Amino acid sequence: AEEQIMEKMEELTKVAGFELNPNSPKQLASYFYVTKRLQPYYKDGKITTDDDAMRRLARKGIQEAILIRDIRKLRKLKGTYYDINLSKDGRLRSAMNPVGTKTGRLSSSEDIFGEGGNIQNLPDQMKAFIIPDDGMVLYNVDLSQAENRIVAYIAPEPIMKEAFESGIDVHARTASLIFGIPIEQVSDEPRSCQLGTGEHSQRFWGKKTNHSLNYDLGYKSFALKFDMQEREAFTIVERYHQVYPGVRQYHAWVRSKLQKDRTLTNLMGRSRVFLGRWGDELFKEAYAFIPQSTVADVINERGIIRIYYGSDMKAVDLLNQVHDSLVFQIPESVGWEEHARILLAIKSSLEIPLEWHGEQFVIPCDIRMCNNLTKKGSMEVKVDGKGIERLATDLHGIYRQLRA
Repeated sequence: AEEQIMEKMEELTKVAGFELNPNSPKQLASYFYVTKRLQPYYKDGKITTDDDAMRRLARKGIQEAILIRDIRKLRKLKGTYYDINLSKDGRLRSAMNPVGTKTGRLSSSEDIFGEGGNIQNLPDQMKAFIIPDDGMVLYNVDLSQAENRIVAYIAPEPIMKEAFESGIDVHARTASLIFGIPIEQVSDEPRSCQLGTGEHSQRFWGKKTNHSLNYDLGYKSFALKFDMQEREAFTIVERYHQVYPGVRQYHAWVRSKLQKDRTLTNLMGRSRVFLGRWGDELFKEAYAFIPQSTVADVINERGIIRIYYGSDMKAVDLLNQVHDSLVFQIPESVGWEEHARILLAIKSSLEIPLEWHGEQFVIPCDIRMCNNLTKKGSMEVKVDGKGIERLATDLHGIYRQLRA
């Protein structure tokens, strides 16, 4: 990372003609808005050269802004994650705050000893270094497309629901509807869809719209977030809401509830009163509350508490909670049948049906055995329809493949 930063800095100096400091707002404002006479960007009434401003300039093809964004990303990666303070025993720890967010999600930060940091938003580059202890088997249990699934049922949005209930790839389904092509023609290959500045697939855009537009992200924010032209973003956002009209109906329902008593209740029975200033920011926060808080409560109550206090879970070493997933390790020495029993019990607890207006549905959980926390460093564990003995045999086989 340090070498890449130096290379990018040399290139920036060459393009600008002098040594430009990516972290100096004053110098950057003078260079971009005075020397290069580019239209200034403002934030809270003041000229800014923050990440959003650099993103907008990069979107126009300004090479210096592209390099500054790259340098900032690398410095963030290095300073926040690669240079993180480990404990003396080589472990990555943090302080977990059980009331860290308004949605019920936990938050994590550096602990009182100055060790660790936010371990819930680790980038893939850092996840590659997270490995199990010797003699332990590492697992990641993840609620499958949880927030999107909840929106489909509470909106309700029948096309989205039908995809989930039929086992159809909902991201591919969304891409097929947005781009007007049969679902079997939706490509997962990069460069199959020329949108934005990156090389992305059609399915990629189906996934990003599913994750971004349920909570009323506008087309300008969508364009900024995914480095694309606003006209492209406008087309995608409007097409999404045309094929999924139930999403905006859900937004209207939320606003009517806020107007009545400013109170929303999630699928686990927890209520929140929204006391902020009336307007779009309050509405967007409210749109996200029921899905996000329900997922947090499922993971915390049916996952963490089940594992932490369960007399049948003593072999489980709970390591992390990442909003809709749990990371834990189990000693290999307890035997594969015990591993299978534990995984089936956790899955059973997490998949207790949720209910909304008399209709029940399940958020399925996916299980992976891991060498590290990246997708490439792990393998899926297929649990459905299997008893303890058969699952134990499968787990042993997956373990041998991973170790090979």
